[in-house]
Amino acid sequence: MYKSFKQHWLPLGGLFTILSLFLLPVAAATMVIDRVVAEVNGEIITLSELEEEMAAIGEDHLREVPARERPQARQEVRNQILSGMIDQILVEQQANRRGIFVGDREVEAAMTQIMEDNRLSKEELVRELAKGGTTLEQYRQTLRAQILQSRLLNIEVRERIVIPESRMRSYYEEHYADGGQTQGYHLLQMGFTWNSGDDQARETARQRAIEAREQVLAGSSFRQLARELSDLPSATAGGDLGVFEQDEMTGELQQPILALTPGELTPIMEIGGAYQFFKLLAGGGVARPYADMREEIRETLYQQALEKRFDQWVHSLREDAYIRVMLNEF
Repeated sequence: MYKSFKQHWLPLGGLFTILSLFLLPVAAATMVIDRVVAEVNGEIITLSELEEEMAAIGEDHLREVPARERPQARQEVRNQILSGMIDQILVEQQANRRGIFVGDREVEAAMTQIMEDNRLSKEELVRELAKGGTTLEQYRQTLRAQILQSRLLNIEVRERIVIPESRMRSYYEEHYADGGQTQGYHLLQMGFTWNSGDDQARETARQRAIEAREQVLAGSSFRQLARELSDLPSATAGGDLGVFEQDEMTGELQQPILALTPGELTPIMEIGGAYQFFKLLAGGGVARPYADMREEIRETLYQQALEKRFDQWVHSLREDAYIRVMLNEF
């Protein structure tokens, strides 16, 4: 499933877990048995809803965990997902208080744009969603929630963030002047995956990579495109991988990265089941002028400030709310 089908609109982790409003059958019985695991200002979250989110999100994170550590890790993931579901309800309640709503036309327009970005027909979208156990109606509800959240955050958080020029210059001097951090290589990453054995999906992933790289070359923000289009975990950070020393890079990356000067892109490479390309922000003893780095730095500082302000805002919502968690009571 493409990342666009999951968290296409916003990059802020657990808050944007979407509630699935139906119950799971228990064993072979026809009668649904459910329990309340949390209450948020009178709204409840059921065990079946939590388990549905766990199946859709959490289980993927447990595959690499050793078997003996899996029970504890699974409980930690469940707690994190439940916390995100609580935050989701708080955000929706705040949007209702502010009179913010999302109409059907907006949802359909968003879905159409995502299909165009991924070069999918409606039938292909339905098939891709089904692979992840999601229906088209559930996906519409996901988009509606994400648009609502984005609109609310623009009012409550984003519009209040200002990055002073002096802060950007200080960041440049600290991180990029004289060739960057300890002569390391600061990299951005974008990647597009496919299901193993699906040649058509593989070709689609390659075309998506080509188109994304062309957009970057034409002047689009690498970080913004990575958040919107990339299928890799680094997408939530705008593709930012941080700084690597030369000997920390894999052999297949060293040659193309070392051939770059700051600001340039690698060719598209097939790595780890994904078509990927990278951007070198700084490194190799070469410093880019501040004017060339200004927008990259502003975006980095803006995301840092956004995450901090967002955490503070959600904390204030929790302080003013009645929240009861009953997950550990059974």
